[in-house]
Amino acid sequence: MRHIMRHIFLRILAFIVSLLTAVILATFFSTQFIIAGLKTAGADVSLGQRFSMSLYDIINMGPIYAIFITIGLPIAFLVAGLIFRKVKIKRALIYTLAGAACFLVMLYLMKAVFFGVPIIGGARTPLGLMFQALAGGIAGYIFARLTAKLVKPI
Repeated sequence: MRHIMRHIFLRILAFIVSLLTAVILATFFSTQFIIAGLKTAGADVSLGQRFSMSLYDIINMGPIYAIFITIGLPIAFLVAGLIFRKVKIKRALIYTLAGAACFLVMLYLMKAVFFGVPIIGGARTPLGLMFQALAGGIAGYIFARLTAKLVKPI
């Protein structure tokens, strides 16, 4: 019983680490794409302002974005685990792709639900959307690496 509880705790801890990584990276990437748009429009944004704006968004937008990510990543990771059991290819690759796909699907659904408006500003361009998927992919990779030793049967 103690082994099972430890196993569950370590999976939850790995999920929290991957979730926090996804939230921080996705929010940071979004902020940088918004700032790039401001610079294109002629705004002068210093490095200090970039840092300040990024930190502000991570603290204020991050928790809201985390709600959506907390719904999507467990589904993606569950599907990745099922795929890994059936198709014995590299586990880290499957989880990386699942995390990236999660973000693409999540952002598409968010846009559909919010009347066609992409509410994550940094995901309004194809490159911005790719960076959001990158954040999800990194989260998937981290989860796969942190849980690699837990894959063996209990």
